[in-house]
Amino acid sequence: MANAVKITVQQSGRVRGPNLSDPQLKKIGDAMVAEQKARWARAVDASGQPAKKLSVKYAIIKQATLHKRPTRDMQMTGQTIKNFTLRKAADGRIRAENTTRLERAKALRANSYDQMIGFALTDAKVVFAESQVQYGQYVNTAWIPVGPTRRRPSALNSLP
Repeated sequence: MANAVKITVQQSGRVRGPNLSDPQLKKIGDAMVAEQKARWARAVDASGQPAKKLSVKYAIIKQATLHKRPTRDMQMTGQTIKNFTLRKAADGRIRAENTTRLERAKALRANSYDQMIGFALTDAKVVFAESQVQYGQYVNTAWIPVGPTRRRPSALNSLP
């Protein structure tokens, strides 16, 4: 017969549902924006594939303006990239977009040619890694004991 495993619980409790603070959400959002800008610099679209080639006319204009090999990297004047930032990281929501109307319109137009703004797999990996860091800090306070002493087990009081 197989050996039975006996588990004893010294104190019962529950885990509080996740609720990250606004500064923690901001750290996750900043990591997301930085990775998205890095992906654009590599000329990779939101699906993780190399971005579409530019039209011949636009490629000629871009090469004449920037004096380098033209790629679809959301860079012509640099204003669209500089203006793309974290707009909101509060109340459990993270939103990043361009801040001015003109740059939002340019980004929307550029996005209609090839979807560059969005969540790629590489972006998700960075966001998940930063979320693990932030949730790791949250786990230390997530345990709510139910019992006579009403205190957290000592193992959960230490930081990772």
